[in-house]
Amino acid sequence: MNTSIGVLTEKLLALSLLKGVGPATLRKLALLPRFANESAEQLAAQVPLLARALAVPDAWDLATEAAVHQIDVAKNHGAAILSLFDSRFPALLLAASDGPAILYVSGSLPARDQRTIAIIGTREPTTHGAVIASRISADFVEHGWSVVSGLAIGCDGVAHKASLDAGGHTVAVMAHGLQTTTPAQHRALAERILSCGGALVSEFPFGQEPQPQLFARRDRTQAALSEGVVMVQSSLNGGSLHASRAALANQRWLAVPYPTERDRHSAAEKIAANLVLAEGTPEQKASLLGCTQDALERLVILRDRSGYENLRSLKASVRHDLLV
Repeated sequence: MNTSIGVLTEKLLALSLLKGVGPATLRKLALLPRFANESAEQLAAQVPLLARALAVPDAWDLATEAAVHQIDVAKNHGAAILSLFDSRFPALLLAASDGPAILYVSGSLPARDQRTIAIIGTREPTTHGAVIASRISADFVEHGWSVVSGLAIGCDGVAHKASLDAGGHTVAVMAHGLQTTTPAQHRALAERILSCGGALVSEFPFGQEPQPQLFARRDRTQAALSEGVVMVQSSLNGGSLHASRAALANQRWLAVPYPTERDRHSAAEKIAANLVLAEGTPEQKASLLGCTQDALERLVILRDRSGYENLRSLKASVRHDLLV
């Protein structure tokens, strides 16, 4: 990927490196009519949170220096730094209300016209859960889709491997800077993703180490990059629910495989969320997903392979008023 960076992206990058300035504030700043021409101080007069960030002594000078450092490090890694202002910035990510405004990318993102699906799930899937993750991934890449996942042990790793084995494109979303790979046992998988034309992406700058709270943000980004999410298996408090909730919040669809009879009898915890979403009351489903009952119209229960074609016929509904 071309590692050159535009003037507006560099400016937004510096703003992103100010303490307390997150994606929501960056999107607000990017939508200001005179963003390109106004100084940080002039922008701060319109956005109080930015004013607070700039009140720290030397904050802007340090942020601009940090941005230059990030650009240099990214170039040394052969990575690109994209923002809302770049034509290469993923359109689905751009249209997600809670998506990042800056994206660090190693490798090649999906083609602009390529459809994307996130396939995620527990780190300890049942035997059948692993089969489902592999089968769905292979099926979708064979139909030209790119598979998005999080490089984690379990369903994520299965999804990436199955996509590559089928000759397809896959994107791994990281919960840390691109200077490292977590978990360490998936370093070879990460290298294979790159060598096969896929991408490693992160909303976090180079140097950021993994921290527990960053994984939930990573999960939301997986959903934002995709037309829909397949949550293969999850407990009632599994991390996969972050991406599942984000999918519905961003007007995407959520697909949940119905557990086999064997799994229903022997793996209750790992499939507890699946059972609630398949058999629970509307109130129980909405409570688990943190959504309105109307949003459950975009929840699809997969009972067999015939459901895959139904998913491919669905379209993500995106809010075009969010686009810069």
